[in-house]
Amino acid sequence: MPQLFDPIVLGDIDCRNRIAMAPCTRCMSPNFTPTAQVAAYYERRAADGVGLIISEGTVISERGSGYIGAPGIFDASQVSAWREVTSAVQNAGGRMLCQIWHVGAVAHPRTTGGVLPEGPSGVSPEGKVSRLTDDEGRPIAFGPSEAMTLERVREVIDEYRRAAAASLEAGFDGVEIHGAHGYLIDQFTNSHFNRRDDEFGGPRRARFAAEVTRAVIEEVGAGRVTFRFSPRMSVARTPWPQPETTFGLLLDALEDAGLLILHASNMDYDELVLRSEVELAEADLPLHTATRRRWKGPIIGVGSLTPERAESAIQEGEIDMAAFGRAIIANPDFCQRVGAGQELLNYEPSMLLELH
Repeated sequence: MPQLFDPIVLGDIDCRNRIAMAPCTRCMSPNFTPTAQVAAYYERRAADGVGLIISEGTVISERGSGYIGAPGIFDASQVSAWREVTSAVQNAGGRMLCQIWHVGAVAHPRTTGGVLPEGPSGVSPEGKVSRLTDDEGRPIAFGPSEAMTLERVREVIDEYRRAAAASLEAGFDGVEIHGAHGYLIDQFTNSHFNRRDDEFGGPRRARFAAEVTRAVIEEVGAGRVTFRFSPRMSVARTPWPQPETTFGLLLDALEDAGLLILHASNMDYDELVLRSEVELAEADLPLHTATRRRWKGPIIGVGSLTPERAESAIQEGEIDMAAFGRAIIANPDFCQRVGAGQELLNYEPSMLLELH
């Protein structure tokens, strides 16, 4: 029976335990370039003993950015800066994935280099742009976005491919494709945002996720790729309208693309998210349960997990690795505290104001 601190070979990546640091947007990389402070931030978690660190969302192009200060992986200077981060993590015994990211329509011209945000059908989210204010400090509302042409869809798939190759050049052990939380890949998967009538729309709306995954696997190998998805969590405030159907379309498409490792993301690990397709009774399932029923490969689970709940989830075979986000932000010594049975410090939003 596996334990939280037992080692695991996740695809082709050997991890000293089953604790992952979940990707957490920090916006501390000016001009898309991680600094020495970013390197020290991740190094502290690796030195503490975290088995696998998944980087904060790292954009594949300037147009793919929705946050001022987010890091990138699309030019040589960024690759060089990331090499300092990955070397520090690996020298401390950790492993690290680069989460490659395009936010799609969840953006503003001030974050995308002056051009309109892009999405599958030009449908823009409602609400305010996260962490973006005008000169008087007032939140800025989302504006119009541009529908991607077929030619542009192909270009962006190639941007993901190049980002994956650059990630290995930067020393990462692999990549995580950010297909969750209302960003570009999730917008293609979500029928609210994807109203296309071509080969990337309708019942084929999971094709974009699959084509990105296939391109990334061709660059780095299936054993070094994870895919994060989330039926309910969305910064665009629009979960999947047909969750069970879309769930099946997405997982089948990812399997056909050669994916091995899934990262199932929900804010509450045990929340009932998807209707059971197996049981005759009207019963909903947590995301990890539904995923385990359909997925043969390794699963990373996340969602406000406590160490105790993570331990039981791994022992019971619900997931293979547990990811912690806010808990590891609040506790750079997370592994030491958990291993010693010590109480964890509570996360506070003010902790996002600096890297520690």
